[in-house]
Amino acid sequence: MKKLWLIIATLFLFLPSLAFSGNVDTFGIGAKATALGGAYAAYADDVYATYYNPAGLTQIKRPQISVGSIFVDPYLKGKNFTVERNGSTVAGPVDFEDESPLLIAPHMGFAMPINDRITFAIASYVPFGLHLAWDDTPSLYLNPASYNCYESWYYRIVATPTIAYKINDKLSIGFGISLGRSEAGTYLNSYRMLPLTVKEKIELTDDFNYSFNVGIMYKINKTLTLGITYRGMTDTSFDGELKLKDLSDTEKAVLAAQGITKYKTDVSLDDVDHPRQVQLGLRYVPNPRLSIEADLVWTQWSIVDNQTLEIKDPMFQRALGGKEIRMKRDWKDTKQVKLGLEWKATDILSLRVGYFYDPTPIPDDTFDNMWPDADKKTYSLGAGLNLGKWQIDGVVQYTTTEQDRIIGGESVNLNNTYDNARVSVKAEGELWEYGITVTYNF
Repeated sequence: MKKLWLIIATLFLFLPSLAFSGNVDTFGIGAKATALGGAYAAYADDVYATYYNPAGLTQIKRPQISVGSIFVDPYLKGKNFTVERNGSTVAGPVDFEDESPLLIAPHMGFAMPINDRITFAIASYVPFGLHLAWDDTPSLYLNPASYNCYESWYYRIVATPTIAYKINDKLSIGFGISLGRSEAGTYLNSYRMLPLTVKEKIELTDDFNYSFNVGIMYKINKTLTLGITYRGMTDTSFDGELKLKDLSDTEKAVLAAQGITKYKTDVSLDDVDHPRQVQLGLRYVPNPRLSIEADLVWTQWSIVDNQTLEIKDPMFQRALGGKEIRMKRDWKDTKQVKLGLEWKATDILSLRVGYFYDPTPIPDDTFDNMWPDADKKTYSLGAGLNLGKWQIDGVVQYTTTEQDRIIGGESVNLNNTYDNARVSVKAEGELWEYGITVTYNF
């Protein structure tokens, strides 16, 4: 047992150095739940119940350790990107595609029943995030959107110790604390230090934050189970640096003439907290081999109202025109609909399908290259192999925008990038995701 705990501790220390994510929301934690479209609040019978519904942990009868990953391959495209000023076109129309690498979101966990009523678990995962990259050439004719942003990331990594208690045969409750670390950053070709166009690199970290997960699972009768999960808000405080990159000697001379002799400054970002969520699920099991679940997930994205970057160095404050760089966000709360179906074809093989609809929280007037989100539909297909003590689950998932996102000059963030010009663009995208989770039951 001491050796087991040593392995578990080593894996949890190593995992955060690997973690990365796929978009501005969770696209899956554990291949089983992902294959069911995340419709899992009333099912949640493995260690990833720590996220989906902590109360579900009481269904685990033996100690188990689990590890896996979701791999995300994004394909995003901007079409007919055009910048107009006073009725004249100053950039575009031009098409461009993202250059994002394959993104990796690992997950792992350990669960152990303490007695017939109490189960302890700890899991580490990426609850949500984003990382996108585009052509960084400072050209109005290759990717003019690079002046707004050509690379951005935003994600949180957590370890969530959780305890669940079985009150009776029908009702269980669970509680967990998500101890996390968050990172964010942006690269852009900036006009802000005229007469130069320079590459700005902004990197921010919140080294420690926390939130709470609370769950209730109630077995209404032999065929119906109700699951309710609350994930609390995370109060964040980001600190980091703004750097000027790849400066030539000529550019350094121009900056020196403006009194700028340092090429980085400390910055902070205090008003981008992570949202709270409520997930409600109802699972129907008409026979031992078939289960169907429908979930509704409410996310309080309206907590993201503005992004205000505070500049610490007075020299940079003068060069950038003030102590703060403010980006309007004005995000909206969302409601996701999730559906999942599982059929146990044999005692060894289970087949799963899932679907969810994910409306964007981002309104047209704050859309930009940093957050090129749109209403999305996601379809998933997966399978599980029950090999005695070993459980192997796999999933393939496809996400596509419901329709082109059309911005016709209403985005204040894009317009301000070009000194209050009028920016129009059509945006579309898709994601292919692949996942595997291996679980061992002792």
